[in-house]
Amino acid sequence: MTPKTAIVRICLFWFLCCSAPLSSVPAVAAVDSGSDEACDAPDVNEYPPPPKSCRLLLSPRSSSSQDIDDDVDRKYGIYSAVSIPKNHPLTPLGGDLVLHLIDVSTSNEHKTSAHVENTVQLQKWKKYGYIQEAATSGHGGNYEGLGDIWTVLPGVSMLGASRQQKQGRPNIWASIPENDEASHPRHQSALAGSFALHYNLTHQVTIPGGLEGGDEVLVDRSGWHRKRALMLNSDDTAVNDGSSNNNSKDDTTMSIDHLFSHGTCLDNIYPGKSSNGYGRGALASRFIPSGSIVAPVPVLPLPRDELKFLRLKEWKKVTSFRKRLLKETAGGKSDGEGDVTEDELPLPPDMDWRQQLLLNYCYGHAQSSVLLFPYGVFVNYINHAPSTSESSDGPEANVKLQWSERLMNTATTDLRSLTPSQLWEQSTPPEGLILELVALKDIKPDEEILLDYGSIWSEAWKEHSDQYPESILKLADDHTLEKEYSPAYIMDDVVTNLRTVEEQTQFPYPENVFTACFYRYDTEATTKSDTVNKGKTEATPWKMSLGLFDMTNLRPCKVISREPANDRFATPQQLKQQGQPPQGKMLYTAIIQNRPGLPANERIPKGTKHIVSGIPRGAFRFVDRPYASDIH
Repeated sequence: MTPKTAIVRICLFWFLCCSAPLSSVPAVAAVDSGSDEACDAPDVNEYPPPPKSCRLLLSPRSSSSQDIDDDVDRKYGIYSAVSIPKNHPLTPLGGDLVLHLIDVSTSNEHKTSAHVENTVQLQKWKKYGYIQEAATSGHGGNYEGLGDIWTVLPGVSMLGASRQQKQGRPNIWASIPENDEASHPRHQSALAGSFALHYNLTHQVTIPGGLEGGDEVLVDRSGWHRKRALMLNSDDTAVNDGSSNNNSKDDTTMSIDHLFSHGTCLDNIYPGKSSNGYGRGALASRFIPSGSIVAPVPVLPLPRDELKFLRLKEWKKVTSFRKRLLKETAGGKSDGEGDVTEDELPLPPDMDWRQQLLLNYCYGHAQSSVLLFPYGVFVNYINHAPSTSESSDGPEANVKLQWSERLMNTATTDLRSLTPSQLWEQSTPPEGLILELVALKDIKPDEEILLDYGSIWSEAWKEHSDQYPESILKLADDHTLEKEYSPAYIMDDVVTNLRTVEEQTQFPYPENVFTACFYRYDTEATTKSDTVNKGKTEATPWKMSLGLFDMTNLRPCKVISREPANDRFATPQQLKQQGQPPQGKMLYTAIIQNRPGLPANERIPKGTKHIVSGIPRGAFRFVDRPYASDIH
């Protein structure tokens, strides 16, 4: 992500100092203007109840249900207030967005020890299930960078509790998200690069019999469904089919009355097209009266520095520069970098820190070292509009933020009483800080939800948008703007017949994409009877199998030939009777390659050419090359 886009979605609500406890900070929009008019949350007994039509609620979990969790004691849970049949969506009006952290520093290779320590909180998020590895999550993002890619799944995936396999199965599952630019391509819109391209990650109910009113939603954080699709689950069939007594709902079910007395509605908003030209937005799913709670906004605290990063190959240049600098400052000595900070070891003069896209979704203040990442359901779709007092024309903010006393009053420790440094030292899960969106006026069904990001944000955005056309024209004049750039999802839509490697020498694809295949390889493949081995070359036919179209099986591949998609098992006479195959229906032969992050048993041995024939077009995907998509 370029520096110009780093200001686009930074919501400036907070003024957090390194020594001040959070309780001393008003949770209001436009705090940079000095206003604290909206900081007072109502008494917990004055809260309006959730609407009776609410389907999903966030509520404090019982102590008995916390025992089921996988590595973490979630303090809050998602509960269904209605019956939802199996294979039906948990949120029928849409799914949440997906964010990726690029080239996360997790080891000392090519990096300083100080920078590795600078991802301590992100690693804590990962430990407690708030972040997953893109290589194994099945939600895409594998190719966004060349280093470690982590996936952040706000909404149901982060909020919901998970269940250990030995105690039962999860009851929902999320498919592959959609991917597009929301009608804001890089050569036309100043919004390009400021928002997540992956979105609409929708969860389906998978438990036999479906969910009933009062049931807790249990997410698949350990890959239970993926393992089942790949037939890697336990031999305990009772667990696999959900019929085990250990899968009893009694320990996770709450009464409907209790949920509406203690919970907050999660489905007052849904994702859709912004009515104000912002691309995607959050819309009201029902009438929301003024003063009502629109949505809970749980937040995770994070040091701002942890969202700085460099691309994997840039670290080599940095390491060389710093060794040379240390040698010069030490009078010829270069015995290692020791215990240093990022400031003590600067970057080369021609290099700046990059910022993770996650920064654009955090609440924070420009002069604060602390950020808060909101991970409530659909809240990251909410766009900006100025407050009534500041607006001359156009849309106005219709919600504000305040602390959620209703949800936070059950905590044993009020995290707002801690300083940021005390927060970082916590050995427990980082949850517990919860804001809420409150309606400033009556909001009609399907009306867009808008929040005032603050005057500092507004000024920064105006400067960015004013400069954007000029900067784009300059890039075009310098021939540095990709004239042939075409996102991978568009290439998949328009390219019916794939070109071979030889054809691409004359008619190349845009430089930002490459082809990949859904294919499963294992080290035993060379011993199978349908695999032909000739020295360092292996040849085998493509086979459809259960779980093959999981994103973890998407590997780079190069097409070397194609042929009409006739029935490979038909006799010559049958082929003659069939005539020509339907136009555009082809089968392909391709060289399969390794992708980053593959386990050893799935890696094609170095120097081996693995050729697969009979691959249908539907098993190919165009993929954006590392660092080529708009989020960079």
